[in-house]
Amino acid sequence: MASCSAKCMLYEKLYKAEHFLAAYHQEAAEFLEDIQLLLTELCGFLSSGDVKGDTLINYGGCEILGFLFPACRFFKEIILAEFLESRLQAARTWINKEPGAFDWSLAAKYVCELEGNREIGIEKEESMRGKIKMLIKCEANEDHPVAPKLPTQVDCILSTTFLEFMCTDVDGFRKALKDMSSLVKIGGHLMLVLALGCTFMMCGTYKLPVLCLDEECVKAALTDVGCVIKESKNNKRVNQTKYSHIDYDSVFCLVACKEKNVQ
Repeated sequence: MASCSAKCMLYEKLYKAEHFLAAYHQEAAEFLEDIQLLLTELCGFLSSGDVKGDTLINYGGCEILGFLFPACRFFKEIILAEFLESRLQAARTWINKEPGAFDWSLAAKYVCELEGNREIGIEKEESMRGKIKMLIKCEANEDHPVAPKLPTQVDCILSTTFLEFMCTDVDGFRKALKDMSSLVKIGGHLMLVLALGCTFMMCGTYKLPVLCLDEECVKAALTDVGCVIKESKNNKRVNQTKYSHIDYDSVFCLVACKEKNVQ
């Protein structure tokens, strides 16, 4: 991910997790319907019971803890691997129930409803807090930014709206995806949520660059790293307002199985 280091430095300087969460994930946010649709898709991917195991790594975007609620009951432990200190701090604040922590209760309640009310929202939140075992700060200028610090051959990696934010170009995206998949064991899974057709997003007063990806590029990159897509859904943007805030066209959700190692 060396090609991503300059972009990571820009995000490290300008990106504030609290601004991002307030704009895109709070209950009153205009993107609430889009977020609920993503949670529905993730719950659907996991409902078969095929995607499960001991360890799940949340790779980047770790302040968006709401997307972990569908996965937490299928894994014994969760590791958060992150490149931005602001995101790590947002996660720590929620895990430790500190003042100013983002309120994820709406997402927890929504996921419980999708799962058939097996547990109430507060139970879901406490269950996930108990399963998060490690928070790791990664460096984008290393050839393999996560591998030296995290266990390899884990059962699953979840990455939500991260690669397109951190990667500078398609070659960098392919390299980052290869690094990510190298941590997953044969037969394990990658779950990705990617904003497609996006070139920028606003975070507070700052306009930050986003790598513009399309569905075919993502599919080709997954094939190249030895993965086969099992399920996918490319959802057109529900909220058509605020294109001055972020300009994505759709959100591509997928679960892919790793079938072979690629050198």
